[in-house]
Amino acid sequence: MSMNEGDQLSELMRRYAMGESDVFEQLYLLLAPRLYRFCLRLSGARTDADDLLQDTFLRMHRARATYVAGVNVLHWAYAIARSAFIDKLRYRRRRPEYLGLTQDIAEGDQPRAPERDQPEAGVLASELWDVVRVELAKMSEKNRTAYILLREEGLSFQEAATVLGTTVIALRQRLHRVYERLENAVAAAG
Repeated sequence: MSMNEGDQLSELMRRYAMGESDVFEQLYLLLAPRLYRFCLRLSGARTDADDLLQDTFLRMHRARATYVAGVNVLHWAYAIARSAFIDKLRYRRRRPEYLGLTQDIAEGDQPRAPERDQPEAGVLASELWDVVRVELAKMSEKNRTAYILLREEGLSFQEAATVLGTTVIALRQRLHRVYERLENAVAAAG
């Protein structure tokens, strides 16, 4: 996100928090693409990501009066989306649903590794990405979210630590464990 876009988001959110409802559409158009990608990576399925994005914007609307001017709006939205995701996980643990044996439609929704000029390289990269994706899905929510925020969303350690409500040192340790698990999974896959 460019500095100008960040300033624009902050100004829009400040105005929205002050009760100017007509700026919501602009705010949504700027936030939704990155926030949706984050929701998709957290949930792993398009339908869940759609619901999570909607819930996130609803929660942002309800909490807009508590927004502190100058706080990074995207990071604030990430924290709200993560909280909504955790609430959804807790709900599902209390009320598990059996949907039968189905293959998640969103399996194809995950970003694929780019293919190279040689078909073998594309196949290997695709298989490697599948191993990483499966291993990330097995990880705890905190580890997966740390990886997503740092490596896929491009947040700094300080920014990601703020979103996750932890320290930079704890975040570095968490990411180290994530990398160890990913390396072991890739090595085991051959």
